[in-house]
Amino acid sequence: MPESLLTTNNPRILFAHHQDEKSPTLVVIAGIHGNEPASVMAMEDLFGEQNIGKFSFQGNVMVLKGNNQALKRKQRYIEKDLNRIWTKENLNLVRMKDSGEAGFSYPELEELASLDHLITSIIAKYNAGKMLFTDLHTTSSESCAFLPFNDTLVNRSAAKKFPVPLILGIEEYLEGPLMSHINDLGYPALGFEAGKHENPDSIRRHQAFVKLCMNHLGIIQLTQTEKELEEGWLRSNLDIPEGFYEILCRYPISPEQDFRMNPGFFNFNPIRKGHELARNNGEPVISPYRGMVFLPLYQQMGQEGFFIVRPVSTFWLWLSKIIRKTFLPEMLPLLPGISRKKNHQNRYTANPKIARWLNKEIFHLLGFRIVMKDPDSFWELVKRE
Repeated sequence: MPESLLTTNNPRILFAHHQDEKSPTLVVIAGIHGNEPASVMAMEDLFGEQNIGKFSFQGNVMVLKGNNQALKRKQRYIEKDLNRIWTKENLNLVRMKDSGEAGFSYPELEELASLDHLITSIIAKYNAGKMLFTDLHTTSSESCAFLPFNDTLVNRSAAKKFPVPLILGIEEYLEGPLMSHINDLGYPALGFEAGKHENPDSIRRHQAFVKLCMNHLGIIQLTQTEKELEEGWLRSNLDIPEGFYEILCRYPISPEQDFRMNPGFFNFNPIRKGHELARNNGEPVISPYRGMVFLPLYQQMGQEGFFIVRPVSTFWLWLSKIIRKTFLPEMLPLLPGISRKKNHQNRYTANPKIARWLNKEIFHLLGFRIVMKDPDSFWELVKRE
């Protein structure tokens, strides 16, 4: 590969430190949404000339800039959300395109092609050592820091080191996020939400999270005092309990709808069943569950009006961990209505009319997620363990 590809001579790379190919590697993606510049600002400061001398690296660190064009315009995306297009179809499309061909059909495909090339090159160079990918975000509402991630045991193990709410299984409700693509490649991947877009503390929380990632990987060595300081930045000052949460539902919206979240909601805001949360085209949107509001939308661009979450019991987490290590998940294709997808080792289809007795919680217990759910068609199940 060209020598400059994985150095700061590449304008997409905010920072790069190369140790050796068998050392642990942290890959950070900042600014995949153009209206979330706090992560870029945080990484430019953390690894800037005034701070870089404070680190004694014993591993590899790569910080990649996400949606360059959207960041310049200060908007979430140009035509399509860069964190919703990491599908097999799009990846095949950009990888087949010759450099001499005409441009991509929309700007985010160009961004995807560039990021995919970098990520593939980093994995090819450093896959002999331990790797962790992180994707840095902020939100449009008031919020504590939290970690959303795909519910795999390796992701759980990485996430529980951080003193923040841990959100399981968000991939079931999103199509084409970058971290799901990384998990499909076989590597742990965590999203990190630092707080509200405009809150200066979000910048500092991004830095604390990345420093703790490097410490947990052994890339840097924080003293106990330094570690407690960084963890203090991550802990909620909104009395939000740490630990694991699961998503109960997602409220999808489309650009032609006039969605308006009712004012005053923040992340993990407790709600009751029947609570009016928003208005969509002038009609009230009522919560179908008792739980907590998650990611309420207070910006123009977005495909989710809100989610609803609830805490997960430690017994359920323990039981799911035990079951996933048994032979039971491998028995799934033997059940009526379920079959393995052709040419896919970890993807299955389920006919909900036949397998309706297998509800969502049982699939989760076995380590499967329903990534496409259509009442009139088949479900697609993914197992990433």
